[in-house]
Amino acid sequence: MQPPSSTLSFIPDKKPKIIFAIDALTLKSSGKLLPLSLLGMMASGFTMLVPITAQATNSSIEQITIYQGLASVTRTLPISGSGEQTVVFSCLSPAIEPDSISVQAQGNINIGEVSIETLSGEQAAQCQYQGDAKVQSQQNNLADISAELEAARLTKAYLQNLTKVTQINTTGTLANNARDLETQAANINKRIVDLQQQEARAKDTLGQLVAGSTNQTQKNVTQVSVRTASRAASTVKLHYQVRGASWEPTYQARLNTDSKQLNITASAIIAQQTGENWNNVSVILSSVNPNQTTTSQLPRVERLSLYEERQDKLARYAQPMMESESAPVVVSARDSYGGASGADMPPLPSFSVSSQNKNGITEYRLPQRVSIPSDGRRVRTIIDEQAGTSKLWLRSTPGAEAAAYWYASAPFLTPAWADGSLQLYRDDNYVGQSRYSYQNLKEQGIGFGIDPSLLVKQLTDEDKQGDKGVFNRQQTKTTTQAYQFTNQHNRSVRLQVLSAEPVSSDDSIKVTAAHSPTVSQKDWNDNKGMVAWEFDLPSKQSQVLQSTYQIRYSADKKLSTN
Repeated sequence: MQPPSSTLSFIPDKKPKIIFAIDALTLKSSGKLLPLSLLGMMASGFTMLVPITAQATNSSIEQITIYQGLASVTRTLPISGSGEQTVVFSCLSPAIEPDSISVQAQGNINIGEVSIETLSGEQAAQCQYQGDAKVQSQQNNLADISAELEAARLTKAYLQNLTKVTQINTTGTLANNARDLETQAANINKRIVDLQQQEARAKDTLGQLVAGSTNQTQKNVTQVSVRTASRAASTVKLHYQVRGASWEPTYQARLNTDSKQLNITASAIIAQQTGENWNNVSVILSSVNPNQTTTSQLPRVERLSLYEERQDKLARYAQPMMESESAPVVVSARDSYGGASGADMPPLPSFSVSSQNKNGITEYRLPQRVSIPSDGRRVRTIIDEQAGTSKLWLRSTPGAEAAAYWYASAPFLTPAWADGSLQLYRDDNYVGQSRYSYQNLKEQGIGFGIDPSLLVKQLTDEDKQGDKGVFNRQQTKTTTQAYQFTNQHNRSVRLQVLSAEPVSSDDSIKVTAAHSPTVSQKDWNDNKGMVAWEFDLPSKQSQVLQSTYQIRYSADKKLSTN
Protein backbone atom coordinates (compact mmCIF):
# COMPACT_ATOMS: atom_id res chain seq x y z
CA MET A 1 0.00 0.00 0.00
CA GLN A 2 1.36 3.43 -0.93
CA PRO A 3 1.29 5.98 1.89
CA PRO A 4 -0.78 9.14 1.46
CA SER A 5 0.79 12.14 -0.17
CA SER A 6 2.37 14.46 2.38
CA THR A 7 3.51 18.01 2.81
CA LEU A 8 6.37 18.82 5.21
CA SER A 9 5.79 21.94 7.32
CA PHE A 10 8.22 23.40 9.87
CA ILE A 11 6.93 25.35 12.87
CA PRO A 12 9.49 27.43 14.80
CA ASP A 13 10.55 25.94 18.13
CA LYS A 14 8.38 22.88 17.52
CA LYS A 15 8.93 19.44 16.03
CA PRO A 16 8.40 19.12 12.27
CA LYS A 17 5.05 17.65 11.38
CA ILE A 18 3.46 16.04 8.34
CA ILE A 19 0.00 17.14 7.24
CA PHE A 20 -1.70 14.28 5.38
CA ALA A 21 -4.21 15.47 2.76
CA ILE A 22 -6.35 12.67 1.28
CA ASP A 23 -7.30 13.79 -2.22
CA ALA A 24 -7.95 10.72 -4.33
CA LEU A 25 -6.78 7.88 -2.13
CA THR A 26 -7.26 4.42 -3.54
CA LEU A 27 -7.00 1.59 -1.02
CA LYS A 28 -6.44 -1.92 -2.30
CA SER A 29 -7.91 -4.62 -0.10
CA SER A 30 -8.98 -8.06 -1.31
CA GLY A 31 -9.59 -6.70 -4.77
CA LYS A 32 -12.15 -4.10 -3.58
CA LEU A 33 -11.96 -0.33 -3.84
CA LEU A 34 -13.10 2.07 -1.16
CA PRO A 35 -16.23 3.81 -2.44
CA LEU A 36 -15.79 7.37 -3.70
CA SER A 37 -18.53 8.56 -1.35
CA LEU A 38 -16.42 7.54 1.62
CA LEU A 39 -13.36 9.11 0.03
CA GLY A 40 -15.24 12.36 -0.16
CA MET A 41 -16.28 12.08 3.48
CA MET A 42 -12.68 11.44 4.55
CA ALA A 43 -11.28 14.24 2.43
CA SER A 44 -13.85 16.78 3.56
CA GLY A 45 -13.15 17.06 7.22
CA PHE A 46 -10.13 14.99 8.32
CA THR A 47 -6.60 16.31 8.81
CA MET A 48 -3.95 14.46 10.84
CA LEU A 49 -0.54 15.71 12.06
CA VAL A 50 2.21 13.12 12.59
CA PRO A 51 5.69 14.18 13.85
CA ILE A 52 8.71 12.76 11.98
CA THR A 53 12.50 13.12 12.01
CA ALA A 54 13.89 15.05 9.05
CA GLN A 55 16.67 13.24 7.16
CA ALA A 56 19.54 15.35 5.73
CA THR A 57 20.91 14.56 2.29
CA ASN A 58 24.28 12.76 2.51
CA SER A 59 27.21 14.41 0.77
CA SER A 60 29.00 12.51 -1.97
CA ILE A 61 32.77 12.08 -2.35
CA GLU A 62 34.04 13.64 -5.56
CA GLN A 63 37.70 12.66 -5.23
CA ILE A 64 40.25 11.32 -2.76
CA THR A 65 44.02 11.80 -3.00
CA ILE A 66 45.91 9.37 -0.79
CA TYR A 67 49.41 10.11 0.51
CA GLN A 68 51.56 8.35 3.08
CA GLY A 69 49.67 8.59 6.35
CA LEU A 70 46.83 10.88 5.29
CA ALA A 71 44.31 11.60 2.55
CA SER A 72 42.84 14.71 0.99
CA VAL A 73 39.07 14.39 0.51
CA THR A 74 36.71 16.49 -1.62
CA ARG A 75 32.97 16.19 -0.91
CA THR A 76 30.04 17.81 -2.72
CA LEU A 77 26.58 18.71 -1.48
CA PRO A 78 23.83 20.18 -3.71
CA ILE A 79 21.90 23.30 -2.74
CA SER A 80 18.28 23.36 -3.81
CA GLY A 81 16.23 26.52 -4.08
CA SER A 82 17.45 30.03 -3.39
CA GLY A 83 17.96 32.43 -0.52
CA GLU A 84 19.91 31.98 2.69
CA GLN A 85 20.32 28.48 4.05
CA THR A 86 22.75 26.25 5.92
CA VAL A 87 24.07 23.05 4.36
CA VAL A 88 25.40 20.31 6.63
CA PHE A 89 28.16 17.81 5.82
CA SER A 90 27.41 15.10 8.35
CA CYS A 91 28.99 11.78 9.40
CA LEU A 92 32.56 12.87 8.68
CA SER A 93 35.70 11.32 10.14
CA PRO A 94 36.67 12.26 13.71
CA ALA A 95 40.30 12.41 12.49
CA ILE A 96 39.78 15.45 10.26
CA GLU A 97 42.45 18.11 10.60
CA PRO A 98 40.39 21.28 11.30
CA ASP A 99 43.03 23.63 9.87
CA SER A 100 42.80 21.88 6.49
CA ILE A 101 39.07 22.50 5.97
CA SER A 102 38.14 24.77 3.08
CA VAL A 103 34.86 25.42 1.27
CA GLN A 104 34.37 26.16 -2.41
CA ALA A 105 31.11 27.02 -4.17
CA GLN A 106 30.13 26.60 -7.80
CA GLY A 107 28.18 29.34 -9.51
CA ASN A 108 26.90 32.63 -8.07
CA ILE A 109 26.77 31.79 -4.38
CA ASN A 110 28.01 33.53 -1.25
CA ILE A 111 29.72 31.57 1.53
CA GLY A 112 29.31 32.65 5.13
CA GLU A 113 30.67 31.16 8.32
CA VAL A 114 31.78 27.53 8.54
CA SER A 115 30.98 25.67 11.76
CA ILE A 116 32.91 22.56 12.79
CA GLU A 117 31.62 20.42 15.64
CA THR A 118 32.17 16.96 17.07
CA LEU A 119 29.12 14.81 17.70
CA SER A 120 28.96 11.71 19.86
CA GLY A 121 26.47 9.26 21.24
CA GLU A 122 23.31 8.75 19.19
CA GLN A 123 24.49 10.93 16.30
CA ALA A 124 27.67 8.89 15.89
CA ALA A 125 25.71 5.63 16.13
CA GLN A 126 23.44 6.74 13.28
CA CYS A 127 26.49 7.33 11.08
CA GLN A 128 28.22 4.09 11.97
CA TYR A 129 26.71 1.79 9.39
CA GLN A 130 25.85 4.23 6.63
CA GLY A 131 28.62 2.86 4.42
CA ASP A 132 27.70 -0.81 4.78
CA ALA A 133 25.73 -1.77 1.69
CA LYS A 134 23.94 -4.74 3.30
CA VAL A 135 23.05 -2.77 6.41
CA GLN A 136 21.81 0.13 4.30
CA SER A 137 19.70 -2.17 2.15
CA GLN A 138 18.09 -3.78 5.19
CA GLN A 139 17.52 -0.38 6.79
CA ASN A 140 15.71 0.72 3.63
CA ASN A 141 13.67 -2.49 3.64
CA LEU A 142 12.71 -1.92 7.27
CA ALA A 143 11.79 1.69 6.51
CA ASP A 144 9.50 0.55 3.66
CA ILE A 145 7.75 -1.97 5.89
CA SER A 146 7.35 0.59 8.67
CA ALA A 147 5.90 3.08 6.19
CA GLU A 148 3.35 0.53 4.97
CA LEU A 149 2.48 -0.36 8.57
CA GLU A 150 2.00 3.31 9.47
CA ALA A 151 -0.21 3.82 6.40
CA ALA A 152 -2.31 0.79 7.35
CA ARG A 153 -2.73 2.09 10.88
CA LEU A 154 -3.63 5.48 9.48
CA THR A 155 -6.30 3.91 7.28
CA LYS A 156 -7.67 1.99 10.27
CA ALA A 157 -7.87 5.26 12.20
CA TYR A 158 -9.84 6.80 9.32
CA LEU A 159 -12.29 3.93 9.35
CA GLN A 160 -12.65 4.06 13.11
CA ASN A 161 -13.26 7.80 12.95
CA LEU A 162 -15.90 7.39 10.23
CA THR A 163 -17.68 4.69 12.21
CA LYS A 164 -17.98 6.97 15.23
CA VAL A 165 -19.01 10.24 13.58
CA THR A 166 -21.15 9.02 10.67
CA GLN A 167 -24.74 7.77 10.95
CA ILE A 168 -25.19 4.92 8.47
CA ASN A 169 -28.61 3.43 7.64
CA THR A 170 -28.87 -0.30 7.27
CA THR A 171 -30.89 -0.16 4.09
CA GLY A 172 -30.15 0.89 0.58
CA THR A 173 -26.82 2.18 -0.74
CA LEU A 174 -25.50 3.31 2.61
CA ALA A 175 -25.97 -0.18 4.00
CA ASN A 176 -23.91 -1.60 1.17
CA ASN A 177 -21.23 1.00 1.88
CA ALA A 178 -21.23 0.00 5.54
CA ARG A 179 -20.76 -3.65 4.68
CA ASP A 180 -17.90 -2.74 2.34
CA LEU A 181 -16.43 -0.65 5.13
CA GLU A 182 -16.58 -3.56 7.56
CA THR A 183 -14.97 -5.89 5.03
CA GLN A 184 -12.14 -3.44 4.37
CA ALA A 185 -11.63 -2.88 8.09
CA ALA A 186 -11.22 -6.63 8.62
CA ASN A 187 -8.75 -6.84 5.74
CA ILE A 188 -6.77 -3.89 7.09
CA ASN A 189 -6.54 -5.56 10.49
CA LYS A 190 -5.10 -8.67 8.84
CA ARG A 191 -2.72 -6.47 6.86
CA ILE A 192 -1.52 -4.76 10.03
CA VAL A 193 -0.81 -8.10 11.71
CA ASP A 194 1.12 -9.31 8.64
CA LEU A 195 3.17 -6.10 8.45
CA GLN A 196 3.96 -6.29 12.17
CA GLN A 197 5.37 -9.77 11.65
CA GLN A 198 7.42 -8.57 8.64
CA GLU A 199 8.73 -5.64 10.68
CA ALA A 200 9.83 -7.94 13.51
CA ARG A 201 11.67 -10.23 11.08
CA ALA A 202 13.31 -7.24 9.38
CA LYS A 203 14.50 -5.89 12.73
CA ASP A 204 16.02 -9.26 13.62
CA THR A 205 17.82 -9.41 10.26
CA LEU A 206 19.10 -5.86 10.69
CA GLY A 207 20.37 -6.70 14.16
CA GLN A 208 22.28 -9.70 12.83
CA LEU A 209 23.84 -7.61 10.03
CA VAL A 210 24.87 -4.88 12.44
CA ALA A 211 26.40 -7.44 14.81
CA GLY A 212 28.39 -8.99 11.96
CA SER A 213 29.36 -5.74 10.28
CA THR A 214 33.08 -5.15 9.76
CA ASN A 215 32.68 -1.41 10.29
CA GLN A 216 34.47 -0.02 13.28
CA THR A 217 32.43 1.60 16.00
CA GLN A 218 33.05 5.32 16.10
CA LYS A 219 32.49 7.16 19.37
CA ASN A 220 32.65 10.54 17.63
CA VAL A 221 31.94 12.01 14.21
CA THR A 222 32.64 15.43 12.72
CA GLN A 223 29.94 17.66 11.31
CA VAL A 224 30.63 20.74 9.18
CA SER A 225 27.87 23.35 8.65
CA VAL A 226 28.23 25.99 5.95
CA ARG A 227 26.06 29.11 5.73
CA THR A 228 25.22 29.99 2.12
CA ALA A 229 23.18 32.48 0.12
CA SER A 230 22.27 31.90 -3.53
CA ARG A 231 19.67 32.81 -6.12
CA ALA A 232 19.56 29.40 -7.81
CA ALA A 233 20.40 25.78 -7.21
CA SER A 234 24.12 25.15 -6.89
CA THR A 235 26.76 22.88 -5.33
CA VAL A 236 29.09 23.35 -2.37
CA LYS A 237 32.45 21.55 -2.16
CA LEU A 238 34.18 20.70 1.10
CA HIS A 239 37.92 19.96 1.11
CA TYR A 240 39.74 18.50 4.11
CA GLN A 241 42.60 16.26 5.13
CA VAL A 242 42.21 13.23 7.34
CA ARG A 243 44.74 11.01 9.07
CA GLY A 244 44.64 7.22 8.98
CA ALA A 245 44.94 6.55 5.24
CA SER A 246 47.99 5.40 3.33
CA TRP A 247 49.23 3.42 0.36
CA GLU A 248 52.46 1.64 -0.44
CA PRO A 249 53.89 0.35 -3.72
CA THR A 250 54.69 -3.31 -4.24
CA TYR A 251 56.27 -4.96 -7.26
CA GLN A 252 56.38 -8.35 -8.95
CA ALA A 253 59.27 -9.20 -11.31
CA ARG A 254 58.89 -12.27 -13.54
CA LEU A 255 61.88 -13.55 -15.51
CA ASN A 256 61.94 -16.16 -18.25
CA THR A 257 65.53 -17.40 -18.52
CA ASP A 258 64.90 -19.03 -21.92
CA SER A 259 63.40 -16.03 -23.74
CA LYS A 260 65.19 -13.46 -21.52
CA GLN A 261 61.84 -11.71 -21.14
CA LEU A 262 61.43 -9.64 -17.98
CA ASN A 263 58.08 -8.30 -16.79
CA ILE A 264 57.66 -5.99 -13.80
CA THR A 265 54.21 -5.14 -12.45
CA ALA A 266 53.76 -2.25 -10.04
CA SER A 267 50.79 -2.40 -7.68
CA ALA A 268 49.44 -0.17 -4.94
CA ILE A 269 48.18 -1.51 -1.63
CA ILE A 270 45.68 0.92 -0.09
CA ALA A 271 44.25 0.83 3.42
CA GLN A 272 42.48 3.34 5.61
CA GLN A 273 41.03 3.61 9.11
CA THR A 274 39.77 7.17 9.00
CA GLY A 275 36.29 6.39 10.29
CA GLU A 276 34.72 7.05 6.87
CA ASN A 277 33.70 4.28 4.52
CA TRP A 278 34.75 5.24 1.00
CA ASN A 279 32.30 3.56 -1.35
CA ASN A 280 32.64 3.75 -5.13
CA VAL A 281 35.00 6.73 -5.07
CA SER A 282 37.53 8.23 -7.48
CA VAL A 283 41.08 7.82 -6.13
CA ILE A 284 44.44 9.43 -6.90
CA LEU A 285 47.64 8.04 -5.36
CA SER A 286 50.46 10.52 -4.80
CA SER A 287 54.10 9.59 -4.34
CA VAL A 288 54.81 12.66 -2.20
CA ASN A 289 55.32 12.22 1.53
CA PRO A 290 53.55 15.13 3.30
CA ASN A 291 55.32 14.24 6.56
CA GLN A 292 58.70 15.27 5.19
CA THR A 293 60.44 18.50 6.06
CA THR A 294 59.60 21.23 3.56
CA THR A 295 62.55 23.60 4.00
CA SER A 296 66.29 23.11 3.70
CA GLN A 297 68.72 23.86 6.50
CA LEU A 298 70.88 26.96 6.45
CA PRO A 299 74.67 26.59 6.70
CA ARG A 300 76.24 27.16 10.08
CA VAL A 301 78.49 30.20 10.02
CA GLU A 302 81.62 30.01 12.16
CA ARG A 303 82.36 33.30 13.88
CA LEU A 304 86.04 33.65 14.77
CA SER A 305 87.60 35.93 17.37
CA LEU A 306 90.78 36.10 19.43
CA TYR A 307 90.97 36.21 23.19
CA GLU A 308 93.73 36.85 25.66
CA GLU A 309 94.74 33.96 27.89
CA ARG A 310 92.50 34.99 30.82
CA GLN A 311 89.47 35.44 28.62
CA ASP A 312 90.24 32.16 26.92
CA LYS A 313 90.11 30.33 30.27
CA LEU A 314 86.76 31.87 31.11
CA ALA A 315 85.47 30.90 27.70
CA ARG A 316 86.58 27.30 28.24
CA TYR A 317 84.57 27.06 31.46
CA ALA A 318 81.53 28.65 29.85
CA GLN A 319 81.76 26.69 26.63
CA PRO A 320 79.57 23.70 27.56
CA MET A 321 76.73 25.96 28.63
CA MET A 322 77.06 28.17 25.58
CA GLU A 323 77.06 25.23 23.23
CA SER A 324 73.99 23.81 24.92
CA GLU A 325 72.15 27.10 24.60
CA SER A 326 73.12 27.89 21.01
CA ALA A 327 73.27 24.45 19.41
CA PRO A 328 70.58 24.12 16.73
CA VAL A 329 67.88 21.50 17.26
CA VAL A 330 67.44 19.33 14.17
CA VAL A 331 64.09 17.62 13.82
CA SER A 332 63.96 14.82 11.26
CA ALA A 333 60.60 13.82 9.83
CA ARG A 334 59.89 10.11 9.59
CA ASP A 335 57.31 8.27 7.58
CA SER A 336 54.20 7.58 9.55
CA TYR A 337 54.16 5.01 8.47
CA GLY A 338 41.00 -3.65 -23.36
CA GLY A 339 39.47 -4.88 -26.25
CA ALA A 340 36.20 -6.58 -27.17
CA SER A 341 35.85 -10.28 -26.50
CA GLY A 342 33.87 -10.79 -29.67
CA ALA A 343 32.60 -8.98 -32.73
CA ASP A 344 29.11 -8.59 -31.25
CA MET A 345 30.29 -7.85 -27.70
CA PRO A 346 30.87 -4.39 -26.22
CA PRO A 347 34.49 -3.59 -25.27
CA LEU A 348 35.58 -4.48 -21.76
CA PRO A 349 36.37 -1.60 -19.39
CA SER A 350 40.04 -0.72 -19.19
CA PHE A 351 41.77 -0.60 -15.81
CA SER A 352 44.95 1.06 -17.09
CA VAL A 353 46.16 3.63 -14.60
CA SER A 354 47.23 7.01 -15.94
CA SER A 355 50.26 8.59 -14.30
CA GLN A 356 51.51 12.16 -14.33
CA ASN A 357 54.84 13.52 -13.17
CA LYS A 358 54.64 16.96 -11.60
CA ASN A 359 58.24 18.06 -11.06
CA GLY A 360 59.25 14.95 -9.15
CA ILE A 361 55.82 14.10 -7.71
CA THR A 362 54.08 11.19 -9.44
CA GLU A 363 50.30 10.92 -9.34
CA TYR A 364 48.49 7.70 -10.26
CA ARG A 365 44.85 8.20 -11.20
CA LEU A 366 42.81 5.00 -10.94
CA PRO A 367 40.46 4.67 -13.93
CA GLN A 368 37.83 2.73 -12.00
CA ARG A 369 35.99 3.74 -8.88
CA VAL A 370 36.95 1.68 -5.85
CA SER A 371 35.50 0.99 -2.41
CA ILE A 372 37.80 1.19 0.61
CA PRO A 373 36.05 0.49 3.93
CA SER A 374 37.38 1.99 7.13
CA ASP A 375 38.34 -1.31 8.75
CA GLY A 376 41.99 -1.50 7.70
CA ARG A 377 41.50 -4.12 4.98
CA ARG A 378 44.05 -3.91 2.17
CA VAL A 379 42.83 -3.06 -1.31
CA ARG A 380 45.29 -3.83 -4.10
CA THR A 381 45.27 -2.43 -7.62
CA ILE A 382 47.80 -2.46 -10.49
CA ILE A 383 49.18 1.00 -11.29
CA ASP A 384 51.84 0.31 -13.93
CA GLU A 385 53.56 -2.46 -15.90
CA GLN A 386 56.85 -2.61 -17.81
CA ALA A 387 58.23 -5.42 -19.97
CA GLY A 388 61.13 -6.04 -22.30
CA THR A 389 64.10 -8.18 -23.22
CA SER A 390 66.74 -8.34 -20.51
CA LYS A 391 70.43 -9.10 -20.36
CA LEU A 392 71.04 -12.22 -18.20
CA TRP A 393 74.11 -13.34 -16.32
CA LEU A 394 75.20 -15.31 -13.27
CA ARG A 395 77.06 -13.51 -10.51
CA SER A 396 79.29 -15.10 -7.90
CA THR A 397 81.23 -13.61 -4.98
CA PRO A 398 83.21 -16.70 -3.94
CA GLY A 399 85.04 -14.92 -1.11
CA ALA A 400 81.67 -14.42 0.64
CA GLU A 401 79.69 -17.47 -0.55
CA ALA A 402 80.40 -20.50 -2.75
CA ALA A 403 77.35 -19.95 -4.94
CA ALA A 404 76.17 -18.16 -8.09
CA TYR A 405 72.99 -16.09 -8.50
CA TRP A 406 70.84 -15.27 -11.50
CA TYR A 407 70.79 -11.57 -12.43
CA ALA A 408 68.90 -9.59 -15.03
CA SER A 409 69.22 -6.02 -16.25
CA ALA A 410 66.12 -3.87 -16.59
CA PRO A 411 66.76 -0.98 -18.98
CA PHE A 412 63.15 0.11 -18.71
CA LEU A 413 63.27 0.80 -14.95
CA THR A 414 61.89 4.21 -14.04
CA PRO A 415 62.87 6.51 -11.16
CA ALA A 416 59.20 7.52 -10.90
CA TRP A 417 58.48 4.28 -9.04
CA ALA A 418 58.79 4.69 -5.30
CA ASP A 419 60.79 2.22 -3.22
CA GLY A 420 58.82 -0.84 -2.14
CA SER A 421 58.87 -4.59 -1.70
CA LEU A 422 59.80 -6.67 -4.77
CA GLN A 423 58.58 -10.22 -5.25
CA LEU A 424 60.70 -12.31 -7.60
CA TYR A 425 59.59 -15.11 -9.95
CA ARG A 426 62.03 -17.06 -12.13
CA ASP A 427 60.56 -19.35 -14.78
CA ASP A 428 57.12 -19.19 -13.08
CA ASN A 429 58.54 -20.14 -9.66
CA TYR A 430 58.57 -17.81 -6.67
CA VAL A 431 62.22 -17.49 -5.60
CA GLY A 432 62.01 -14.87 -2.87
CA GLN A 433 61.62 -11.22 -2.06
CA SER A 434 63.89 -8.21 -2.39
CA ARG A 435 63.56 -4.44 -2.35
CA TYR A 436 62.80 -2.18 -5.29
CA SER A 437 65.31 0.66 -5.25
CA TYR A 438 65.84 2.31 -8.60
CA GLN A 439 69.46 3.35 -8.04
CA ASN A 440 70.65 -0.04 -6.76
CA LEU A 441 68.78 -2.10 -9.35
CA LYS A 442 69.95 0.14 -12.17
CA GLU A 443 73.58 -0.26 -11.13
CA GLN A 444 73.67 -3.90 -10.00
CA GLY A 445 70.74 -5.55 -11.77
CA ILE A 446 67.90 -7.57 -10.28
CA GLY A 447 68.83 -10.77 -8.48
CA PHE A 448 66.65 -13.84 -9.02
CA GLY A 449 68.10 -16.35 -6.58
CA ILE A 450 70.72 -19.08 -6.50
CA ASP A 451 71.48 -21.18 -9.57
CA PRO A 452 72.23 -24.74 -8.35
CA SER A 453 73.56 -25.70 -11.77
CA LEU A 454 76.61 -23.44 -11.44
CA LEU A 455 79.06 -25.08 -9.02
CA VAL A 456 81.61 -22.99 -7.11
CA LYS A 457 84.57 -24.73 -5.45
CA GLN A 458 87.40 -23.20 -3.44
CA LEU A 459 90.83 -24.52 -4.47
CA THR A 460 93.28 -22.33 -2.55
CA ASP A 461 93.02 -19.83 0.28
CA GLU A 462 96.32 -19.33 2.08
CA ASP A 463 98.34 -16.57 3.74
CA LYS A 464 102.15 -16.49 3.97
CA GLN A 465 104.01 -14.14 6.28
CA GLY A 466 107.50 -13.06 5.18
CA ASP A 467 110.47 -13.34 7.60
CA LYS A 468 111.94 -10.17 9.04
CA GLY A 469 115.66 -10.22 9.90
CA VAL A 470 118.12 -7.82 11.52
CA PHE A 471 118.92 -6.09 8.23
CA ASN A 472 115.42 -6.42 6.71
CA ARG A 473 113.43 -3.28 7.42
CA GLN A 474 110.24 -4.59 5.76
CA GLN A 475 108.01 -7.58 6.09
CA THR A 476 105.57 -9.07 3.59
CA LYS A 477 102.23 -10.84 3.65
CA THR A 478 101.16 -12.88 0.64
CA THR A 479 97.58 -14.13 0.11
CA THR A 480 96.59 -16.55 -2.64
CA GLN A 481 92.97 -17.42 -3.52
CA ALA A 482 91.77 -19.76 -6.27
CA TYR A 483 88.23 -20.86 -7.18
CA GLN A 484 86.81 -23.24 -9.75
CA PHE A 485 83.47 -22.59 -11.54
CA THR A 486 81.66 -25.42 -13.35
CA ASN A 487 78.67 -24.93 -15.65
CA GLN A 488 76.26 -27.89 -15.50
CA HIS A 489 73.67 -26.25 -17.74
CA ASN A 490 72.98 -27.58 -21.20
CA ARG A 491 73.83 -24.16 -22.63
CA SER A 492 76.50 -21.54 -22.23
CA VAL A 493 76.03 -18.96 -19.50
CA ARG A 494 77.48 -15.50 -18.89
CA LEU A 495 79.38 -15.48 -15.60
CA GLN A 496 80.42 -12.49 -13.54
CA VAL A 497 82.79 -13.06 -10.61
CA LEU A 498 83.44 -10.34 -8.04
CA SER A 499 86.45 -10.13 -5.77
CA ALA A 500 88.19 -7.50 -3.63
CA GLU A 501 91.77 -6.27 -3.63
CA PRO A 502 93.30 -4.89 -0.42
CA VAL A 503 93.34 -1.09 -0.43
CA SER A 504 96.10 0.81 1.36
CA SER A 505 95.18 3.87 3.39
CA ASP A 506 98.81 4.52 4.35
CA ASP A 507 101.61 5.53 1.97
CA SER A 508 104.03 3.21 3.81
CA ILE A 509 101.90 0.16 2.90
CA LYS A 510 102.53 -1.16 -0.61
CA VAL A 511 100.04 -3.55 -2.26
CA THR A 512 100.55 -5.50 -5.48
CA ALA A 513 97.96 -7.77 -7.07
CA ALA A 514 98.17 -10.45 -9.77
CA HIS A 515 95.10 -12.09 -11.34
CA SER A 516 94.85 -15.10 -13.62
CA PRO A 517 93.18 -14.59 -15.98
CA THR A 518 93.29 -10.78 -16.06
CA VAL A 519 90.25 -9.07 -14.51
CA SER A 520 87.73 -7.43 -16.82
CA GLN A 521 87.11 -4.39 -14.65
CA LYS A 522 88.76 -2.68 -11.69
CA ASP A 523 86.92 -0.50 -9.18
CA TRP A 524 83.71 -2.18 -10.28
CA ASN A 525 80.71 0.22 -10.29
CA ASP A 526 82.97 2.93 -8.82
CA ASN A 527 83.67 0.78 -5.75
CA LYS A 528 87.36 1.18 -5.00
CA GLY A 529 89.12 -2.16 -4.58
CA MET A 530 86.40 -4.29 -6.20
CA VAL A 531 87.39 -6.25 -9.31
CA ALA A 532 85.26 -8.23 -11.72
CA TRP A 533 85.74 -11.02 -14.26
CA GLU A 534 83.12 -11.42 -16.97
CA PHE A 535 83.20 -14.28 -19.46
CA ASP A 536 81.06 -16.89 -21.18
CA LEU A 537 81.31 -20.34 -19.61
CA PRO A 538 80.36 -23.11 -22.07
CA SER A 539 78.11 -25.98 -21.09
CA LYS A 540 79.77 -28.70 -18.97
CA GLN A 541 83.00 -26.67 -18.78
CA SER A 542 85.02 -25.33 -15.84
CA GLN A 543 87.08 -22.20 -15.28
CA VAL A 544 89.63 -21.47 -12.53
CA LEU A 545 90.25 -17.93 -11.30
CA GLN A 546 93.24 -17.10 -9.13
CA SER A 547 94.37 -13.95 -7.32
CA THR A 548 97.59 -13.27 -5.43
CA TYR A 549 98.02 -10.21 -3.22
CA GLN A 550 101.34 -9.12 -1.68
CA ILE A 551 101.42 -6.52 1.06
CA ARG A 552 104.68 -4.82 2.14
CA TYR A 553 104.97 -2.69 5.25
CA SER A 554 107.49 -1.57 7.85
CA ALA A 555 108.96 -4.29 10.04
CA ASP A 556 108.38 -2.33 13.24
CA LYS A 557 104.66 -1.93 12.56
CA LYS A 558 101.66 -4.19 12.90
CA LEU A 559 99.17 -4.55 10.07
CA SER A 560 95.58 -3.62 10.85
CA THR A 561 92.69 -4.75 8.67
CA ASN A 562 89.24 -3.30 8.97
